[in-house]
Amino acid sequence: MTYRVTFEPWSTAVEVPPGSTVLDAAKAAGIPLGAVCAGRGTCGKCRVRVLEGDAGSASSEERTLLPAPALSRAERLACRTQVRGPLTVETLRISSHGKDLVPPLPASFHPVPTIRVHSVHLIPPTLDHPVADADALLAEVNRQPGAGALTVDYRAAQELPLAARSSGWNLAVSVRSHEVIAVRPASAHARALGLAVDLGTTNIVAYLYDLADAAPLGVSAAANPLSSYGADIISRLVHAQAAAGNGQRLQRILVKSINALAESLGREHGDGAADIQELVVVGNSGMHHLFLDLPGKGLVEAPFVPALRAPLTIKAREIGIAVSPGAGLYLPPLVGGFVGSDLVSVALATGIGDRPGVRLALDVGTNTELLLSVDGTLTACSTASGPALEGAALRFGSVASPGAIDRVWEPGPGAALECSVIGGGRASGICGSGIVDLVACLFRTGAMSRTGRLSADARGVRPSPDGDHLFVLAPAEQTALGTDLTISQSEIRSIQLAKGAIRAGIDTLMSERGIHPRDIEEVFVAGTFGSHLSVRSMLDTGLLPPVSQERVRRIGNAAGTGSAMMLLSDAERDAAGRLSERIRYVELARRPGFMARFARAQWFAEASE
Repeated sequence: MTYRVTFEPWSTAVEVPPGSTVLDAAKAAGIPLGAVCAGRGTCGKCRVRVLEGDAGSASSEERTLLPAPALSRAERLACRTQVRGPLTVETLRISSHGKDLVPPLPASFHPVPTIRVHSVHLIPPTLDHPVADADALLAEVNRQPGAGALTVDYRAAQELPLAARSSGWNLAVSVRSHEVIAVRPASAHARALGLAVDLGTTNIVAYLYDLADAAPLGVSAAANPLSSYGADIISRLVHAQAAAGNGQRLQRILVKSINALAESLGREHGDGAADIQELVVVGNSGMHHLFLDLPGKGLVEAPFVPALRAPLTIKAREIGIAVSPGAGLYLPPLVGGFVGSDLVSVALATGIGDRPGVRLALDVGTNTELLLSVDGTLTACSTASGPALEGAALRFGSVASPGAIDRVWEPGPGAALECSVIGGGRASGICGSGIVDLVACLFRTGAMSRTGRLSADARGVRPSPDGDHLFVLAPAEQTALGTDLTISQSEIRSIQLAKGAIRAGIDTLMSERGIHPRDIEEVFVAGTFGSHLSVRSMLDTGLLPPVSQERVRRIGNAAGTGSAMMLLSDAERDAAGRLSERIRYVELARRPGFMARFARAQWFAEASE
């Protein structure tokens, strides 16, 4: 006897024997879940939501790791939920937002429509005029201003006969460059939509635009499902190369995630994903290779070179993206090592290479990219900052969602720390911005030394079960957890490693160019995560070099902005190509003094030379 477990939004089902866990079923179905503790029930990251079926009562581990509101929403841990009958569970949570959360395009940006939609009427063929449907279409579209010599995409040619005859020969025809890529009845929704995707190590964010006027329509995001194969990019690349078929499996997972985001946005703002006729996807070199199923062996072994650095344009259907069948997919050029098209997009969005003086840009995340411009001379590197700053490696770490602590501050000398919770109410976790605030407050108040050691006699510090110490940010009666919300000494060490890696990268770039912190005129902090970090906390922890707060600008998801610019203008794609050639890549591990800088940068104090 077996029971059927269905996973949404993947629309994938698998049969498993009674007594299997949902995590067992997910592994059998190839569905990724964030079980970073390998299913031991200690990390709390493999959350699913039960949509249909009897999942039984929550285990003691679930009652400890999941807040009461989550349990009331039928959320469970996949590793602790046994299959007792047919089940349908949701694993990929898509958060959708209106156009107000789409990052603004630079004031100097001028979109040039990449797809033109023509309304045409064809003369039906007759025995006296037996013209092929495609020939009639091309002849009619060629009469449109600026059409030029055209060809027809194979899938558009497949759509044409039925679309023409079902619409009385009145058609909406989409043209990209000199190719007809879509044919629809004129009565259908005739907009051409475009999707700009930031394929991050931790999260995937998709921005939807109307290609005719560059109007932003909406944004959807989801956790990167490849976290189940390692929080860091190296683990994922190693897994992809470990056995035949692994790379294809990871690619399919990423493609399914993008399809889910595209369908969600398409339904909200059009007739579905079929309206999306152009895509641009940016990411670091590792995510780029996993998305294209390119061999990543060269990235994980010296001399750390990508299989493909140049820009690539293919049909989205070639890798299974379920949008308009003739839609194009553009992947901008990489830089080198793990510095990918996401940093090229940041450079494009900020215009950092076109301005005099010294400027620094950081795209902060699990894999942090750094870019230093000295009078337009560009130098870049990548740091494996890991998931700790974003909360993925912490027991009470959380995404920035209702119930998560997002701000921490000290109200006055000797007073207990205070915090704000997204959405109000009781805290159920702490997200990245709250984590950086917390360690900054611990350092400022003396509860933690410059080496990161908690002071045993400081207010809020308690002995931990492992024989060390932890800090209680919120006692059990103030949380939705039924237990104290804490940060442990070992978790602080993880945060030190993450922030130390970023700062050591910055110091190495400055050393390469002979730059002192006082020379820096502007610091751009990019990334969805980075844009929510407190400037003061970044400076007080030493994550950033000592500059005045006025010189630090949080600019939102600049990689998303740059990808949108390339989606909306071919000229920006050309500009991105030129930028990638100008950026000199620095391999940190080979730079003299890097390890010494890394050691110093872990301290919560000034770490520059």
